[in-house]
Amino acid sequence: MLDPNLNLIPVIIAGVINMVLGAFWYSPLVIGKLWMRSMGKTEEEIKQGFSSAAMGMTYMVNTLASLLFAYVLAHIIRYSQLHTFTDGVMIGFWVWLGFVVTSVIPGYMYEGRPKMLYFLFIIYQLISITLMGGVIAIW
Repeated sequence: MLDPNLNLIPVIIAGVINMVLGAFWYSPLVIGKLWMRSMGKTEEEIKQGFSSAAMGMTYMVNTLASLLFAYVLAHIIRYSQLHTFTDGVMIGFWVWLGFVVTSVIPGYMYEGRPKMLYFLFIIYQLISITLMGGVIAIW
């Protein structure tokens, strides 16, 4: 159930920030080529691996996950009574460090994924979550 006391506008904006930043981060302009090399795949192989339906489902799940993350982060910020961009960035940092970094690394290690993939993902998450926290806190 949605909390009627929580302003959903910054939650939606923060979720969109996460999506836009992710699209930019994984584009060939930033780390897209390095990301593909780290996975041992070519652009053609990536495209062949996703049908239109699978890609649509991936974007839908990613959008919902981004919005849910922003919603939970908004609760943490509200309960912490933070109202400045800097405070929001700091709470984003602590959420990133305590929950994202620590919960993602075991999966990468157990699955034997390349360390570079982990670092590319975790840096994106740091930038995204701290920006999301800053935006939510000032609203």
